[in-house]
Amino acid sequence: MADTDLALIGAILMIAVGVMTLYFIRNNKNLMWNQRLGAHIICWLFIAKGIGSAAAAFLIGAGEISGPGGTWQFTFSLLWLMDILFSTGMLALCLVFPVPILRNNKQLKIAFTAIVGFAAYRIILFMVGLGVTILELSGIIYLIAGTVWGTIYVRFRLAPEEKRNQSTENIALAAGLLLIFHMGHIWFSWPGLVMRAEYFYNLDLMEGMSHRSVEYLWQASYAFSIGLGMMMCAIEIKQLTKGRANQLSYAVIAYFVLGFIGYTILSSATDAFWWSSGKQTLAQIWITLTSSMHFTILRPLIGMYILLRFGLFDATDEMKPKAKMMVIILIVIATSALLELIQSIIPINQMFTAALLGIIVAFGIGWEERSFDKLVNAPSNMRDGVEDKWYPDVEIKESLFKGLDIGMFLFVAALLLIAYLQWQTNAIFELAVRRMNGEW
Repeated sequence: MADTDLALIGAILMIAVGVMTLYFIRNNKNLMWNQRLGAHIICWLFIAKGIGSAAAAFLIGAGEISGPGGTWQFTFSLLWLMDILFSTGMLALCLVFPVPILRNNKQLKIAFTAIVGFAAYRIILFMVGLGVTILELSGIIYLIAGTVWGTIYVRFRLAPEEKRNQSTENIALAAGLLLIFHMGHIWFSWPGLVMRAEYFYNLDLMEGMSHRSVEYLWQASYAFSIGLGMMMCAIEIKQLTKGRANQLSYAVIAYFVLGFIGYTILSSATDAFWWSSGKQTLAQIWITLTSSMHFTILRPLIGMYILLRFGLFDATDEMKPKAKMMVIILIVIATSALLELIQSIIPINQMFTAALLGIIVAFGIGWEERSFDKLVNAPSNMRDGVEDKWYPDVEIKESLFKGLDIGMFLFVAALLLIAYLQWQTNAIFELAVRRMNGEW
């Protein structure tokens, strides 16, 4: 597999999830205000991250800085800007879903104004050449979102017996899945933190373009994320011994087991980064099967599971056939990505993998329908039996949701324009030269 193939497949998968689910969500008027708002945010997170993944694929394909005027500047800028949109979107999501931290319209206005202002602040920093400095507060989203979702997870996962019900289980499950979605790729590195491995402590995300203080903030946020994940792993192991395991239990434990296995592979590696995945070294193969897999395939599937499992889009009899078609499309894309991964590791003829894909799809006919029905019919309520204080009634006009979609579309278009202008003015090349010369 070429280095860019997995990122491109992931981009297609995420954009497909975002666009298709947005269609179903817009038709669902029966959700609580925080669920509907959260669902809209999730869709745009996927669209933004999909565009960013496509940019990353082309940037990886470029290999290195090729000089002024190169299209790599457009893709680098677009990747950075879409990451800003994604991270601030995660900040907004943690404030409203699965349990709203914001309690009334006034708090909603203040919080989302602050979030938009923070996004604008980071974009301006990037445009003036200060986007790879400590001023950007790199990694702060992990700290905020982790604190919010971690608190919600612990509160409802460890609820007293007399207050425990299906709704509390659903809230804890949703919060835990969102934590995996956001920081699961970091959990693969937990032995590196504990055992002081080179691949964790000598992290250089920007390849010499950033000051050490920026890397320190990233490492601090990574350490926080790993600590939170280790706490969740301990809780889920305890719940497993009590017979209260669920989908989250096996997922969290799997991430940490894979992280432990990866330590034996990565502890002696010097080039184990997601942006160089696909190279035929043992370390790079492992990164492809873990971190890169999380970014490109697992994230869309986790997001799709959240949307389906908790009834966030319209699943009426009229819409179910269209939803099933969407699920089939996503399964086929994800399966093809897995086969491409296998082909990158084991040299297999492309005709063989194409035939294998056809066989898998043929045997899967009927299975996807049963899985879909089981998923959408699972208990999804988060409010029954839960104290009213957790879910305040906030009236949000229909026009706000339409305005949110229009505003996000225009925001994405504006970021594309900014990336184009930075390419045409060689702003990214000049920034890279300054950073490589030690100016930060």
